[in-house]
Amino acid sequence: MIDVELRGIMKKFQSNVVVQNFNLQVEQGEFISFLGPSGCGKTTTLNMIAGFLDPDGGDLLIKGQRMNGVPPYKRELGMVFQTYSLFPHMTVAENIAYGLKLRKVNKQEMQERVNRVLGLVKLPNVADRYPKQLSGGQRQRIAIARALVIEPSLLLLDEPLSNLDAKLREELRDELKRLHHEIGVTTIFVTHDQEEALALSDRIVVMNHGFVEQIGTPLEIYNQPASEFVHTFIGKTNRLEGEVIGMDGDVLTLRTTGGMLVKAAKQQRTVALHEKVIIFIRPEKIKLTDTAVSEEANRVKGYLQLASFLGSYTECEVKVGEHTLSAKVQMTDSSVDRQEGQTVYCQWNADDVLVMPAGRG
Repeated sequence: MIDVELRGIMKKFQSNVVVQNFNLQVEQGEFISFLGPSGCGKTTTLNMIAGFLDPDGGDLLIKGQRMNGVPPYKRELGMVFQTYSLFPHMTVAENIAYGLKLRKVNKQEMQERVNRVLGLVKLPNVADRYPKQLSGGQRQRIAIARALVIEPSLLLLDEPLSNLDAKLREELRDELKRLHHEIGVTTIFVTHDQEEALALSDRIVVMNHGFVEQIGTPLEIYNQPASEFVHTFIGKTNRLEGEVIGMDGDVLTLRTTGGMLVKAAKQQRTVALHEKVIIFIRPEKIKLTDTAVSEEANRVKGYLQLASFLGSYTECEVKVGEHTLSAKVQMTDSSVDRQEGQTVYCQWNADDVLVMPAGRG
């Protein structure tokens, strides 16, 4: 069943078009993330779904009903904002119950539902406190509880974790995933954080300058990006420019502008002999060794310029001719303790090289 559908949605502010030809179907119970840099139109799109903004073109449907012009309070949805938006003069219980009070729910049921959602967000003992007596993470959980208590058919989250420190953000991200599995409410989540989107989503909508660049599962977005923007925005990558100089069965031979030869497995994108291409290799796909003996298709010699220890892995920069390659050396790798300036070999498999036609990425 389709819970939310956007058909050719467009939004502009004066002459500035901020969302263009947005098409999406959200299945019941699905967790969808709108991901992109600031100003790409993701929050504007969320506000149109919520009813705070009206689209200037296209149709917006919720549960099959056209919602253009329908006010927010008639959409039966819950929304969590980046800034919590709790009433400071109300207790936690009163904040959570506010939506129920507007819906004229009786006091006994109201109390039961407030207690239930406080248990869901793992804060059963804070009902009598005021927002100022809570930590930032606790306030955000209460904001989520307030959205859930009305039992919405659709939950909208506008960057709810962005104001939290890294450790707390990770903890609440896991809590959101648990809550979604437990409740199963259809959820649309706005974020500029790639890790959040990859960890939480059933599907991700990658946006750029008001356009949808790609819609897909986290694995599809990461491993099969539809454009250069998607590939460079999602995670880190090594980007090289080059040319196709050979085709042998299922293997392409590429030469970079710096003269490095790269073998790549043939992919869905069609490239021609002598065509200019962009070459991408993820840092985690590159292995560092002391010798050139390997089964990998690509082996290049360089020297270690920089080694940054980051806990579970060491991020290395290796100078190879005119190129600088980034590699992630996992903590379990015997070569993790490397010294800057030493000679190393970078090695990777042809299947781990992504090739895109230049100028069409």
